[in-house]
Amino acid sequence: MNFSDETLLAYLEGNLDEAEARAIEDAVADDPAVESRLMALDPFAPVVQQVFEGIPVEAPSIDLPTPTAPQSNAGAFRLLAVAASVAVIAISATFWATRPKALGWAEQAAIYQSLYSPDTIADLDNSPQKLDTQFAQAEAQLGRSLNRDVLENLPGLDLKRAQVLMFKGKPLIQIVFADAQGAPVAFCVIRQGSGAPAKDVNLAVLSGLATATWANDGYGFMLLGSDAQTDFGSELSVLTDAFTG
Repeated sequence: MNFSDETLLAYLEGNLDEAEARAIEDAVADDPAVESRLMALDPFAPVVQQVFEGIPVEAPSIDLPTPTAPQSNAGAFRLLAVAASVAVIAISATFWATRPKALGWAEQAAIYQSLYSPDTIADLDNSPQKLDTQFAQAEAQLGRSLNRDVLENLPGLDLKRAQVLMFKGKPLIQIVFADAQGAPVAFCVIRQGSGAPAKDVNLAVLSGLATATWANDGYGFMLLGSDAQTDFGSELSVLTDAFTG
């Protein structure tokens, strides 16, 4: 059946009766040429097409309910509304399926540490009296000893500061050192809770810094180097021995 442009426009505007609208919909289902003409006349079609073209190829499939037959000659506008709704649903599903994973405490601490430079720590007051106060506060928040004697004697590192931070309501202690070149190095401890799983040492590069993370006895630990190539060597061995159990 041939339809004039005027008839197709009347369909899009919802001005046809039920029988005429159904005839066009049947023709669209059977004849791609009729569908192409209808889409060319539809001012909303390019918008919907553009939305769908922006959806990634790997967008998750969505099971939609089987559409029911239009109940009036305004069905064309309902079809457009459904198409727009499908686009919104697909985009939303793609967002939730592909959104970045929330950053954990180690990633957040690495981002914070990556902002440090030698100048950041050059003038820190690391007098015994200042460190006494900082470690007392940190250990009270953390609920455990920080083995200060071990930290003060790490090879090649000068203890500069102990600072209390927070991550999602949990105390996160950042202990800062200067290496032989004055570059900042850090050791972090977070209280995770008695139910937290123990984890073996994992080496990774986070925010451009070499890191080593592990966990036991309800606490998480992380050593952060001054850059991506930092070789922890004996420092890591000393810390894992001192902060196990």
